[in-house]
Amino acid sequence: MASYRYIQLVNFVWILALAIYILAGVPLVPFHGDESTLIYMSRDYDYVFIQHDLALVRYSDTPSSPTEQQLRLLNGTIHKNLIGLARQLRGITTTNEQWDWGADWDYNQSTGHAPNRDLLLTGRWVSAFFLAGGVVIMFILGKELGGRPVAYLASLYYTLNPALLLNGRRAMQEGSMIFFGLLVVLAGIWLLKKQTWWMAALLGIAAGLALASKHTNAFTVAAVFGAIGLYTMIGFGRAKILSIVYLIIAALITITLFYTLNPVWCGDPIARAGTVLNERTALLDLQVNIFGGYANFADQLAGFGRQSLIVRPQYYEVETWAGYIGDQIQRYESSLLRGMSIAGSLPGAIFLYGLILLGVWAVLRDKHIPQETRFVIGIWAVFILLTTALLTPLEWQRYYLTAYPAVGLLASLGTLRLFAPLRLKKLSQHQQSIR
Repeated sequence: MASYRYIQLVNFVWILALAIYILAGVPLVPFHGDESTLIYMSRDYDYVFIQHDLALVRYSDTPSSPTEQQLRLLNGTIHKNLIGLARQLRGITTTNEQWDWGADWDYNQSTGHAPNRDLLLTGRWVSAFFLAGGVVIMFILGKELGGRPVAYLASLYYTLNPALLLNGRRAMQEGSMIFFGLLVVLAGIWLLKKQTWWMAALLGIAAGLALASKHTNAFTVAAVFGAIGLYTMIGFGRAKILSIVYLIIAALITITLFYTLNPVWCGDPIARAGTVLNERTALLDLQVNIFGGYANFADQLAGFGRQSLIVRPQYYEVETWAGYIGDQIQRYESSLLRGMSIAGSLPGAIFLYGLILLGVWAVLRDKHIPQETRFVIGIWAVFILLTTALLTPLEWQRYYLTAYPAVGLLASLGTLRLFAPLRLKKLSQHQQSIR
């Protein structure tokens, strides 16, 4: 009992230290114009919870603010509403305007299109706490996959990943996107293991919040629900009918929660889904046309390799920002809170890729890993890595963020398998010395 308590204490201290590391770097992160836009969107909280006028955030063919409606369709609701709540708790009653990408830095700063320091940090803490909370889920997922060694390695990779730190610390949607996406994976494993109404409800709630955080999480939700459905249909589940019922319940909760949290979808959700898809496609096309996309498939795979394995932080996408935030980047880079690229170079990336392959092999073959865990994490990880590699049209690092938890878990498991023969040899030598 004493040994168990000691282990739990060590786990708690480890997780707390990693979470503190994430939070400590929030004030140092270089600014991004999209932070202004997400804080600007937090006025939706005021419309609904302070002015009590739901009509202002519902879809309209003739909206009072076409810009606000377009942003509601393109973005999630969790982060912006929590920024609004944080503003209310802190007594901040106004927001900045949306960042004007057609104007320069000085114009945006002098005309109220940039948040002041207090407002900026208020928005950043919301995202950063979600990112820090993700340490807990990564630890649990690692433990499910390979015990405490994988839990420590996976949570450390997550915490030090410079791309996750940079984007998750900013006042943007990425912190909540990562947190709830990971929660969906964990809830999916638990549902297969425990098969209870509560686990079905947890999966539904997690998936609904994940989709409401950012639409990109649709890939994670589809992978996990697909894994559970496939696991049930091919005969691994003991009670197929009950398992299918649980999955349907989780799906209904997901849809209901997402719909409730997105008033702009009210009225005709099918039409809104089409509108959202068209808006996001148009946005990506615009970004590719302006900033340039991948030239060919080989270029696309090379970009995926750079962003998923080497992971050098991308502080901006518009080159002129090098002059705007150069001093902020230098200050951040000189801090130990900037994180660390585990691979950081081509040889390191090749080694990391090898560890990932070892992790994939272990997921496929290692009978010591619970079958449910292998199934959900295996399908989710492969699906996320493939869709990220094949569907991302340009090399913007934040579009690769969902790949990092999968990389961290597989590489951590691969590391354990790499050193497994050495551990077995030492154990054998120890047993022989006892005899």
